[in-house]
Amino acid sequence: MPHVFQQPPLKASRELYEGDNPMATVYVMESSGGMVAGDRNDISIKLLPGSKVRIIQQSALKVYRSHTGETCVQSIDAELEEDARLEWMPEVIIPFADAKFKMETTIRLAKNATLLWGEIIAPGREMRGEVFDFSSLKSMLRIYVEDELIAFDSLHFIPENMKLQDLGMLEDALYVGSIWLVSKKADCLDLRAIQEALNVGDGLRAGVTRLAGNAVHCRFLGVNQWRLQQEMKRVYTELSALI
Repeated sequence: MPHVFQQPPLKASRELYEGDNPMATVYVMESSGGMVAGDRNDISIKLLPGSKVRIIQQSALKVYRSHTGETCVQSIDAELEEDARLEWMPEVIIPFADAKFKMETTIRLAKNATLLWGEIIAPGREMRGEVFDFSSLKSMLRIYVEDELIAFDSLHFIPENMKLQDLGMLEDALYVGSIWLVSKKADCLDLRAIQEALNVGDGLRAGVTRLAGNAVHCRFLGVNQWRLQQEMKRVYTELSALI
């Protein structure tokens, strides 16, 4: 990495390589252990032409109770130049009871760049009985290719004002996961085969959609975090190998 700027509690590891794989792996770490009321994380990523990197969060992102009523904000901006490739491994966002969290993600790609991006949202600390006890959670993701908006995904949960278990909402699901893929090879993917190979059932539902602009979106709804996370990582690894 030619340029790195970091300020505690956020830290980026040096780039790591596995075998002869030219893709660099970089870990993003947060030494504070989580976000508290009013905290803001800003992450900016720029990949020069031909760069290949996989970014992994060291652990789940914990958002603590907002004692002051302020909202925690995480902003991620990524720019991929020609023939660059970025993979962001999915990790869990855990909003504690009475937490307020907003995440804004903007990704801009050159025409021949490749993106694989994952996100998982938990209902809270389920094992402690905190299920949708947070105050609010909003996630907005925008993906541009050559300045053309090809995907806009907005999830906004306010449990106190929403009947999340109703028909057409989350119903019996507790966890929401997404995988986004943008690649010039996306049109060659057999989505029917990917859909039929999904290990769904037993509280896990999933669907695959082809978007305009050489993009694919996979959405997961699950009752069990481990089950959803394992299936998402399987699909993520499969898609990574295909592109």
